[in-house]
Amino acid sequence: MYEREATRRAALVLTGRLAELERECADARDQARLLEALQIAFTTLALKRTHEDVIAAMLRAAHTPLGFSRAIYFAVGAADGNAQARFQIDEGAAVEPCAEIVELRRGSAFMRVLNDPGADGVGRAGDLSAPLVDTRKWYVLTALVRGQRVHGILYADGHSSAAPREFEAALVRALATIAAVVLDNVTLLTQTQELATRDPLTGLFNRRAFGERLRDEIETARRHGRSLAYVLIDVDDFKAINDTRGHAGGDALLCELARALQANSRPQDVVARYAGDEFIVLLVDVESVLARTLVERLSHAMRDRGLRCSLGVALLPDDATDADDLMAAADRALYATKERGKNGFGFAGSFRQETGSGALGWEESTAIFHAAPSLRQTTR
Repeated sequence: MYEREATRRAALVLTGRLAELERECADARDQARLLEALQIAFTTLALKRTHEDVIAAMLRAAHTPLGFSRAIYFAVGAADGNAQARFQIDEGAAVEPCAEIVELRRGSAFMRVLNDPGADGVGRAGDLSAPLVDTRKWYVLTALVRGQRVHGILYADGHSSAAPREFEAALVRALATIAAVVLDNVTLLTQTQELATRDPLTGLFNRRAFGERLRDEIETARRHGRSLAYVLIDVDDFKAINDTRGHAGGDALLCELARALQANSRPQDVVARYAGDEFIVLLVDVESVLARTLVERLSHAMRDRGLRCSLGVALLPDDATDADDLMAAADRALYATKERGKNGFGFAGSFRQETGSGALGWEESTAIFHAAPSLRQTTR
């Protein structure tokens, strides 16, 4: 009798242990599948090239495969340290900007993480420290930290399991860590691209970036049957300005000119520093009458700031059909403007110059400009 009872108890223990091992094996298989899916999510995340895309990929990963029904990204202000909900995914819907203010509880775990980015929080909906008034099931939140910089806070709740699970919480932390690294990389890439495309003195597009943009705009204009105006601007007697004011004074004048061109161009227009004291404004989608109006505005704005500049203008497709011919036509118009007394503007098609007094102006045939030597071969 005693032996049978001992055997029965041993069998129960073994059965319980076997069931426990089966559960552990099942959990291990689930975790392996989860890690495999998360690895794919990490790869997708690393390939993103904008901050918005990185955040969206992170929130989607928190939802699938990590299993949270809701995930919210809170941006942290660099100046004031305050957090504001920016993007969220809820119940499998697309990642969307947060249209409503997310109400946070005072004294909650969220505030602890906000004040100490090294901390994180895991808890249940009924806890006093639950961050949101409508927290679902259990939650996890962690900061996206890289060095001393806090990008934001990732919050996730409504997991498919009823009770908090450390494995999934740890994966949320890992997801936030990877996202912070990718955000830093995106920032660095953006800064590098800015350095490669911007003039360091004025902040305008440089010659290389403008050339790429010009080709794109010409292709768009051809495809849609639109016109462009290429405005070449050159500071009159810039060498004398450098000689009298010094190079610092010359640089200050160039920066002032850049601000004038930006302030008096439309948002769709392209402003660039071409070389030295040469600037370009590409007027997008303009016919000849509007182009003249916009060029007059640019010219008057420069005069109002005490800037003496000559402008040469060429239209596509009226004066040229490709980038090289367009630039050459504007160059010849600029040369003719300088020959007629500087501090004005001229169109390649039918030359007209307005001087500072506004009293002089004339029209001449296109042939004059085609016969004129290239401006690159002359002294301005």
